Amino acid sequence: MENGATVRKSVVGLMLALGTVTLGVGCATKKYVRNNVEQSSKELSARIDSNDQAVNQAIKSTDGQVSELNNITREHGQKINTLDNGVKQVDQKAQQAMSTGQQAQTTANKAVTDVSTLDGKFQNRNRYAVLNQEQVRFKFNSAKLDDQGKKVLDDLAAKLKENPDTILVMEGHTDSTGPADYNIQLGQKRLDSVVRYLVVEQDVPMNRISNLSFGPAKPLNANKGKEARAENRAVVVRVMGPQLTGQEGMVSQSRDSGSANEQTR
Repeated sequence: MENGATVRKSVVGLMLALGTVTLGVGCATKKYVRNNVEQSSKELSARIDSNDQAVNQAIKSTDGQVSELNNITREHGQKINTLDNGVKQVDQKAQQAMSTGQQAQTTANKAVTDVSTLDGKFQNRNRYAVLNQEQVRFKFNSAKLDDQGKKVLDDLAAKLKENPDTILVMEGHTDSTGPADYNIQLGQKRLDSVVRYLVVEQDVPMNRISNLSFGPAKPLNANKGKEARAENRAVVVRVMGPQLTGQEGMVSQSRDSGSANEQTR
């Protein structure tokens, strides 16, 4: 009995010892695990913090590079705008210079033309061409201007005023009826009527008018018949100007005007 009790006591003691050892080992293992976990967590947090710092530093560095790139881009944009404005100014100046050159060329061409014209006028200053010719008709044995004759003179005066280089050359004519001396005086009276009208009514300078009475000499027609004699009772008015190079003959052909009806003396 005593041996059995002793054995039981020994077994119980052994179990208690094993339990104690087990508990001690279990506690030691949990503490070890906890310590390792805490250490790993701290190391992981440190690595995460380090990585965050590296990432933040990289982001800051990238932001700085982007900002610097933006500044460079803005500077280049400003330089491009400045260059573009400079090109526009140069283009405007070039266009202005071209326009000025064209105007100068036009002026030079006009000057050459004017000089050529003046040279032609000087060389031909004593050579006149008939630019226009008209006839002012008169009734038989009359030196009085009628309305048709005044209209002819008005048109001639206008042409004379348009060209300051022109002059008027006039011839007084009569038919062959009556004495020659009388007809010469009659032709002059007809000239005087024409000159007076031009000077008084149209303000034509007298120094631009030349005239001569032919009377019955150098008739405009052969004085054969009433109509022919009526054509000879006239003042021929010629507008004459310096003959320029290439100018040929009369610019405007003569026309008959005035009354063609012969009156009885």
